[in-house]
Amino acid sequence: MSDHADNSDSNIFRVIADGLALARRAPELQPDCRCHFCDEAVAVSLLFCNAECRDDYQREQSSLRRGGIK
Repeated sequence: MSDHADNSDSNIFRVIADGLALARRAPELQPDCRCHFCDEAVAVSLLFCNAECRDDYQREQSSLRRGGIK
């Protein structure tokens, strides 16, 4: 017979699995010769023009997710 600890373990594993599945479905940025934050021209294989734009983009996306917008 299962007890509360077994049920809690099942719930924890389910929540982790759901979170991992959601993270795997998240769309990835594709390089398009423009910085994804400031729209400046960049090399073909780059996503951002510098580390500051990358960090600002990640901060903005994180804020949007916390706010429930994305």
